[in-house]
Amino acid sequence: MRNQNDSRNGFRKIPGFRSNIWWKKIIAVIVYFVIAVFAITALTQGGLPGLLFFLALLAIPLSFIALIKGRLRSAGIPNRKIASLVFVISLVLLPVLTMFMEAPAESDIAVDDVAGAVEEAEPEPAAAEQEIEETEEVEETDETAEAAEQPETGEQAAVEEVERIAEEQAEAEAEAAAKKAEEERLAKEAEEQAAAEAAAEEERIAAEAAAKEQAEQEAKAAAAAEEARQANAPNATVTRVVDGDTLEVSMNGTTETVRLLLVDTPETVHPSEPVQPFGPEASQFVKDMLEGQEVRIEVGAEERDKYDRMLAYVFIGDETIQEKLLENGLAATAYLYNDLSMLDAFHAAQQKAIDADIGVWSIPGYAHVDHDHGFHYEETEPEPEPEPEEAEPEPETAPGGNLEYDPAGPDRDCGDFSSQAAAQAFMEAAGDGDRHRLDGNDNDGLACESLG
Repeated sequence: MRNQNDSRNGFRKIPGFRSNIWWKKIIAVIVYFVIAVFAITALTQGGLPGLLFFLALLAIPLSFIALIKGRLRSAGIPNRKIASLVFVISLVLLPVLTMFMEAPAESDIAVDDVAGAVEEAEPEPAAAEQEIEETEEVEETDETAEAAEQPETGEQAAVEEVERIAEEQAEAEAEAAAKKAEEERLAKEAEEQAAAEAAAEEERIAAEAAAKEQAEQEAKAAAAAEEARQANAPNATVTRVVDGDTLEVSMNGTTETVRLLLVDTPETVHPSEPVQPFGPEASQFVKDMLEGQEVRIEVGAEERDKYDRMLAYVFIGDETIQEKLLENGLAATAYLYNDLSMLDAFHAAQQKAIDADIGVWSIPGYAHVDHDHGFHYEETEPEPEPEPEEAEPEPETAPGGNLEYDPAGPDRDCGDFSSQAAAQAFMEAAGDGDRHRLDGNDNDGLACESLG
């Protein structure tokens, strides 16, 4: 009973017999019968290629229907992918199977043509016998010729074999040479590529090192610039201008009196000397430039003088107030016994005023370069007109003969003398002690060396 149910269930799996409707089953029987008849006919007439041709021809419409519907379970096509595969294979098989089916037919026709030709060309018995004899004679002649040529043919074959072997060996050698050349070419290319990569790597490393070095240099330059900026930043404020070469500044919370290094300006506030020419101008110039302004103070090698004044260069930006005074002829270089680091720059600024004959340099004998004894200017009263009846008195001569001044008279500076020799004679006549301070600070016994 179970086997009967299994056979029925298996029968129901066949397309067309899955339904219980009787007319569908009848149609399925008819379709299968027609397919079977055509298949047997194709197999009988065309053999296996004919059967395959029929099946491919049948599969084309079925797979096309499956492509449209998405599947065709009655033909065993579950999806469009399988349908596309069946459709393409069927289209490819049709022309191939057609060629296979046509080839045997053409060979049969050729065989029939050959048989007919043989029948038409069949001779009569007597003619046939004569032809056979002639054929045998020709064959004997050919055999004799072949026997005669056989040694030559064997030798030729040996030569040909040797030539063939030589050709094969030459081809093998050529192939080996070509292979070796190709390997050498590939090795050379690999070596060149490795060298290029190594060079590129070296260039990259060098570029990185150069970039790093440049960055370090830029960082150092920036640090130096910042350090210079901070070093050049103002560190004091001018609160009062005493005279042309003395200031009061507020610095680090205290008030300092600053004496300008390496310069001297005409006196305006000296307790024992009158106001000297260009002294007020120098004081006013410094007031206009510095009073109330922020400045940078750079202290000299010796920080203070005997009056406890701070000895310094006073900068306005990148230039000192000393240079500005010297350029305008309102000061002269002097007191060269402290810090001389800017003396060359001061000389250059001072020379401009000397060349232009302005300020203190416009009065003959008033100012001297690198002179420590101030400025020399005496106002002279106009000489009275001589009376006609009186003779002009002879000029008085100082004691000591040829001296220009009396050594016991008032204090004299180097600017009072016409030459170094006159100053030297005056100093020697004045005796020991150099009370007129004509020897300067070197104490070498020579007076007013700047006049030499």
